[in-house]
Amino acid sequence: MNVDVPLKVLVCDPNSVTREALVEQLGKHEAVMSFDSSENITIAESRLREDDINTIFIDPLVPNFDAAANFILSVRKSFPEIVFVLYMDVATAEANRQSFYQGERQRFSHYYTLDKALPVAAFPDEVDFVIRTCQEDLSWRLSSASLKRLTEQRLRGGKVEQAPAGALQEVQKLVAQVTASRRQMPERNTVFLSYCFAETEYAEGLIPLLEERGFRVITGKRSNTYISRAIIDRIRNCEYFVCLMTRDKEKTDGTFTTSPWLLEEKGVALALGKQIVLMIEEGVDDFGGLQGDWQRIHFGPKGFLKAALEAARQLASYSGRGQEEDAA
Repeated sequence: MNVDVPLKVLVCDPNSVTREALVEQLGKHEAVMSFDSSENITIAESRLREDDINTIFIDPLVPNFDAAANFILSVRKSFPEIVFVLYMDVATAEANRQSFYQGERQRFSHYYTLDKALPVAAFPDEVDFVIRTCQEDLSWRLSSASLKRLTEQRLRGGKVEQAPAGALQEVQKLVAQVTASRRQMPERNTVFLSYCFAETEYAEGLIPLLEERGFRVITGKRSNTYISRAIIDRIRNCEYFVCLMTRDKEKTDGTFTTSPWLLEEKGVALALGKQIVLMIEEGVDDFGGLQGDWQRIHFGPKGFLKAALEAARQLASYSGRGQEEDAA
């Protein structure tokens, strides 16, 4: 279930490059109702007094770390409904863990984070993930009155006038979301397709085939050495997982490895208990264990269509549609 709480964001970051990169992404996101930015704590405090803020992205690793930490802790006490995201170099914080999480700052270990060291390609998806997480958190923090006020402001575009008749229904919907379970159930008949983005031919053949059979296919870009939380979240929210394990590097015995991040994504799917189909290119032998032979489909260039049809049948059997399709 999507939690449609509009965000009013303040970004506090002394680094103009990373600040503007985040502001650019916020400006593109449909869930962000308004946003502002500041380069220091003093300006952030002023913005907080002047504006209605419910989400703050802040880099606590600023020259005056104590001031930033005190600002965060003070705001959390005065405005417990505000969600904080630590927008920082996570590795630097971890390298100074003993001092960074000292005393009251132990609470920071439970805060949401957005890593400044993210690969550029992963940044938009990771921002989207954090925004959705903040929306979910706010749905529990905000009272129904606050949700009503936010909804009316969004529907009237911030103008002071009577809310449209549909506002009440929208509020009721939001309040219902507040009382619903936080954990989303996987969306029915959705498939996360894991594949190497340098090998698009196979994927371009498989995706339409699965869509024709009623499955919605979800993919996600990643860098070669990083699987973002956004990718993990997409795998979690899909009902099934298909991995196209194509050749990567040739070994001395003539067999091939597959891309290591495909193995990592498969590991995530296994850990989340997903029903899995592995499509393995001939010659690949390092696809890992923990799955039965009936989940593996091997293919070569001339046999890919047959393998794709078998994968679709396997997914149909998972969904309970296999017998119906066979009877048809």
